[in-house]
Amino acid sequence: MIYVAAGLILGILAGLNLNFVYDPNYIVYISLTILAILNTIINLLHDNETSDLTIPRSLAYLLTDLVFALLLGFVGEQLGLPIYLAAVFAFGNN
Repeated sequence: MIYVAAGLILGILAGLNLNFVYDPNYIVYISLTILAILNTIINLLHDNETSDLTIPRSLAYLLTDLVFALLLGFVGEQLGLPIYLAAVFAFGNN
């Protein structure tokens, strides 16, 4: 548990001290990527508890979540509609 707390504190300090600038047009894609990765981590933790965790399955989770989220974000940007919210709701219901 101490490693988790230390990693969290170091991550927050690094995030506050690094001057990382990105284009605001990509905020939808960045947020969907973070959400897809968090959803994959939660699924992997569940699979680890049920002893079904394998490397190909974990990569498949990550790739399908990323493709689904970024495709919805891209289509929503092209249509001018907030379709990316469907990915937010889908990942939130796991």
